[in-house]
Amino acid sequence: MNQHDDGRGQDHGWEDPAEADLLKQTFGAMAGGVNPGSPTGPAAVMSVMTKRVRRRRTAKLGGLGGGALALAGALVLGAGQLAPPNQAEVLPGGSSSAQVSTPDFEVKDGYQPPWLDWSDLSCGMPVADLKSTASGWSVESAGDIYTHTADLGGERTRTWGMPATYQEGEGTLDAPPVLVWSKDGVVLDLGPNVFEGWDGQSDPLLGAGGDAVLARGTSMTTCIPGSYGGNLQHETPLPEGDYEVRVVAFPQVAVGQWETAVSEPVPVRLDADGAHSPVEVRDDWVTMEYPEPHEGQVSRFEMERATGWVHAEMTQHNYSSDAEMKIIGYCVGSAMGTPLPIELVQPSTGKVLKTTQITCDGEETEAAVGVLSSTRSGEAVDIRIPEVPDDAMHFWVSLESQTPVGGGDAGPDCSATGYEPLYAGEGPSREASTATAGAILVAALGCDVDALVELADASGTELMPDGDTPERTFALPESGVQHYRVLATLLTGTSRAYGTGPEGNETIVWPRVATDEFADSDEAWEEVVVAGLLTADQAAAQRADGTYLGPRIGIAAGDGTWRYYSAGD
Repeated sequence: MNQHDDGRGQDHGWEDPAEADLLKQTFGAMAGGVNPGSPTGPAAVMSVMTKRVRRRRTAKLGGLGGGALALAGALVLGAGQLAPPNQAEVLPGGSSSAQVSTPDFEVKDGYQPPWLDWSDLSCGMPVADLKSTASGWSVESAGDIYTHTADLGGERTRTWGMPATYQEGEGTLDAPPVLVWSKDGVVLDLGPNVFEGWDGQSDPLLGAGGDAVLARGTSMTTCIPGSYGGNLQHETPLPEGDYEVRVVAFPQVAVGQWETAVSEPVPVRLDADGAHSPVEVRDDWVTMEYPEPHEGQVSRFEMERATGWVHAEMTQHNYSSDAEMKIIGYCVGSAMGTPLPIELVQPSTGKVLKTTQITCDGEETEAAVGVLSSTRSGEAVDIRIPEVPDDAMHFWVSLESQTPVGGGDAGPDCSATGYEPLYAGEGPSREASTATAGAILVAALGCDVDALVELADASGTELMPDGDTPERTFALPESGVQHYRVLATLLTGTSRAYGTGPEGNETIVWPRVATDEFADSDEAWEEVVVAGLLTADQAAAQRADGTYLGPRIGIAAGDGTWRYYSAGD
């Protein structure tokens, strides 16, 4: 049986002749340059759908680009319901201008994040009440705060890290320490939830030597709660300014019982460039400009500590591939010739993939590190500096492809560039699922990272590989699976069928062979071979085992939720 769906083999009573072929017609119109809402286009058969528009789906698509929104909207509304190109019609929940008002920053006084409901910690509490309760435990900051930035083609995200040390007492410390922020004697951020999803302690990317562990922070305060789709969200950043930051650890002293260990405060400055620890100003050094990131750069760590506030940032720019990689770095200090150790780390496991070093001699240094992704292709790689020499004032370290990228003729933007849609699919269609399918297709054919990430985030889509994030799955350039072409192929080259799900909101599945109803259909298996999703030998082997293991898409028929884009049994 397939993991997600099994076919019903029944008449759901939803289909209408005008709807059943609408997806195919609209996709065909897009490919041919025809306005999908023109008198000769799909709008001619859309009257039945216009009466049953789900406006909230239209509002969720509001973040897409204008062209994508118009095309996806035409799937639901028809051109008669869309604003002409020169007319700014406001979508539900939208605005007629690009201006966004930002309310004043104000924490929810007394709010307690749910993972701290066992404690006396709360937002807005006096910092004087933030005290250690764990017998025998102590914790302290052991180095400079640094910024960890993921800039992988989707939304740019930031977190904070700081080396910390602790003295053990009663119980065990299983969860990582967190960074708690305060200003003017009031707690403004209680740090991220470290009780779920973290496997014990890890090493900081900017080390201080010795036994330091990583204390974690996030750029979004957990003292201003919000929600989306019924899920708790924290999406408000701390304002720029000067803060006190404390390392707080949560030793577990009994089953289901934790206590707190709180460090002394350290000053931190927050600005547009990240989070910074104070450092003595040096009058023998001039601030340097860092080289711009370029195509083929996977990660870069840069640090400067001669200007009063330490700037330290590790940025993920791309995912690793099966290519030969190299380290390029530059370091300068007052004692020329001091080595700067470097570790390349797999973020998901903390495994050190390679170690190397450069010399702080004021000269750019290059070192080959080989292939890094033999065990897990397509993952980002972090650069760790386990110990910074005391005399080092400035350095940058870049991990990039050994072979220059971007020379000669430019390659395709993504795997769907130049793809000729087949528009061969048939099967059930509903207005909401059609709108979502259209939006996914437009984004895939347009190599639109932001649109695909937004669509997946809005639906909480299950992605392949299991548990991966939209930013990583749809990052460009692609590594391994050609996700953009696969999405376009599934939606235009395969037929769809109903799968399981709540009555009235069953999942519509591409390809239909992924459902039990068509698991033994000659035509369904032939379809995925013709579309290029499987070879003939793969299809024969999987059919013999009784399960299609290739990629598939599932969209809720009733509300248009993009439920999954996955593969396997």
